[in-house]
Amino acid sequence: MTTNTDTTRLLLRLCHDLKTSVRTIRAHTELLLRDKGTGPVADLEQRLGFIAAGARNLDSLIDRLTAYSVALETPEPPAQSIGMDVLVRGALARLEQLLRENGAEVSYDPLPRVRANSDRLIQLLEELVRNAVTHGGHAGARVHISAARQGDQWLFRIRDNGQGVEAGDLERIFRPLERLHRTGPGMGLAICKAIIESHGGRIWAEPPAGDGFAVCFTLPS
Repeated sequence: MTTNTDTTRLLLRLCHDLKTSVRTIRAHTELLLRDKGTGPVADLEQRLGFIAAGARNLDSLIDRLTAYSVALETPEPPAQSIGMDVLVRGALARLEQLLRENGAEVSYDPLPRVRANSDRLIQLLEELVRNAVTHGGHAGARVHISAARQGDQWLFRIRDNGQGVEAGDLERIFRPLERLHRTGPGMGLAICKAIIESHGGRIWAEPPAGDGFAVCFTLPS
C-alpha cells in the first residue's frame, strides 16, 4: 500500500466485506428474536448456520488482516542466510493435511540460500502453495518450485497445473480483498506481495506456456 488511492480502495472493500457478514448475523439474529415467542422455530438450524457462517467470515477476515499488517513491517536483517529448501519443507509440513486431502504433489529443484526472515518466507511459501492447490480448478494439483540466478538476485518461480488466470487479472490478484473466486477473504497474494517487498524484492504472476499458472518473485542474494 503506497498511495492514498490504495488505502481508500482497501478501506472501501474492507467496509463492504465487514458489513456483509455483520448484516447476515444481524438479520438472522433479529429473526430468531422476533419468532422466539411463537413456538418452535422451523428453520432454527438453518438460521443458526447463517449466523455461524457470518461469524466465521469475520474471524477469518480479521486473522488475514492481522497477517497482512505483520507482513507490511520491514523485518530486521537476519545474521545468517538459510536454505530455501529448508523453508519449503517447513511450509509443506504445515500444509500436509491440505495436500493429502486434495491429492496434491509439490516438487522443487535444488534451491539457494537466502538472507531473509525465515518465518515470513515460510508464510509466503505456505500462502503460494495453498493458493495453487485450492484454486487450481481440479483435484490432483501439481506444484513445482524452481530458482535461477538473476544478477544480484534470485528469481523464484512457483508453477502449478491449474486453471490459470486471465491476462487482465494478473496485477489485480495482488490487491488486498480482491477475489477471482468467491472463496476466502482474498488476502493471500496481498500478504505475499507485502512480504516480498519488505525484503526488497518484487513479485508478479505470469501465464506459463500451456496449462497452469506461475507466481514469480525475487529476493536479494
